[in-house]
Amino acid sequence: MLTNQNGNDIYSFNIDKFYRNYLKGPSLFRKREALEPSFIPDELPHRNSEIEKIAGITACALKGDVPPNFLCYGMTGTGKTATVRYVSQKLAQHCTNNPPWWIYINCTVVSTPYRILAHIYNTIVGREKIPATGLPKDVILKKLLGLLDQKVKNSVCFLVLDEIDILIEKKGGNEILYTLTRLNESLDLCRTSVIGISNKLKFMEYLDSRVTSNLDEEEPIVFHPYNANELADILKLRAKIAFHEGIIEEGVIKLCAGLAAREHGDARKALQLLRKAGEIAERNQNKKILEKHVENAQKDIDKDHIVEYMISMPLQAQLALTAIFLLSKYTREHIITSGDIYEVHSELTNKVPGVKQLTHRRISDYINELALSGLITANTRSMGHYGRTKIINLDIESELVERVLSQIKKIQDYKLLNYKPILLQTDKVKVKNIVFKKLI
Repeated sequence: MLTNQNGNDIYSFNIDKFYRNYLKGPSLFRKREALEPSFIPDELPHRNSEIEKIAGITACALKGDVPPNFLCYGMTGTGKTATVRYVSQKLAQHCTNNPPWWIYINCTVVSTPYRILAHIYNTIVGREKIPATGLPKDVILKKLLGLLDQKVKNSVCFLVLDEIDILIEKKGGNEILYTLTRLNESLDLCRTSVIGISNKLKFMEYLDSRVTSNLDEEEPIVFHPYNANELADILKLRAKIAFHEGIIEEGVIKLCAGLAAREHGDARKALQLLRKAGEIAERNQNKKILEKHVENAQKDIDKDHIVEYMISMPLQAQLALTAIFLLSKYTREHIITSGDIYEVHSELTNKVPGVKQLTHRRISDYINELALSGLITANTRSMGHYGRTKIINLDIESELVERVLSQIKKIQDYKLLNYKPILLQTDKVKVKNIVFKKLI
């Protein structure tokens, strides 16, 4: 018996009884992993056009030729990675001789030049032979080139960079992209093709021109968000695989699709809702998944989503949010503009070693992303002869923002949450990026 005492209330949870009852209860799932984003079904509804384009670009690998590098764009949950994986499986089925290699690199996890080269090497070898740190990058690159010719030989090796835009915000990002897109110049047998996947349509604007010419060899493939009807088709297909027959009440699929369609047609959200609704029904010993289970699943997801999103954001976006938090914290009367956020963000980057200052345009991009995520509101307002600017407000509790940001190591290490921006300090003034103390 586990007892948790909170004030005058005592909550008791008997874990043994819970597990016994759970085992006796109905089993709703037949194949739970079919509702995971990583699951690739035999059919991808409403992605025929994108499949056709990728198949057309990669088809020359069947004859031993090297496909050009290309990019896939689209918001989260639009099926970019699933479509690339689907095509890779089909390509392998039709390659009788020298099937191509596919190496997937999640740039949110593997984001430094060293780790990317090591990941490619270790994936080909099948075990961790290159350590996480310790070798010069040129040594790893030389080893990798030798391995590609020795192991992959006359085949094509596809290097899929998922969330490729993350690299641009990292030191050496342009350098590693330039290296990967020019590998063929140093190979004798193997040939490589780079496929970039990004949620940000404008990320190419921040690339070095040398990388752009190598990476953008084909017209980018744009994945548009799913609508509610398309999401319903996807869920029906997955539900047949994931659940036993006859356990989903009519209206559940439509509700999951409708809720996900509100959030930019995110198929991942739709799948997550249906899976979580099934888990709630199963835990409650229900024989069917009802609409009320979807509503409860939505509440649970909303709680976790905000925290998870803030923690997973790039550091520059977290600093932009920190700037908004600080401006909100120290004064209720101050109207927060995009220019204010740029000023405070610049002050914060000066306090964190190794973090570069961003342009007004890049800060504006982060403000738009924070607004899309629901963390802030950003309304454009005319300021007369001063032009137009964005007026920003936090759209969630500042206590929650502070609690999450305090978990970010660099924000915590440099005590950024206790910093008072210069424009709110009454005894200081900033002129041409130089801070002066007021004499009167």
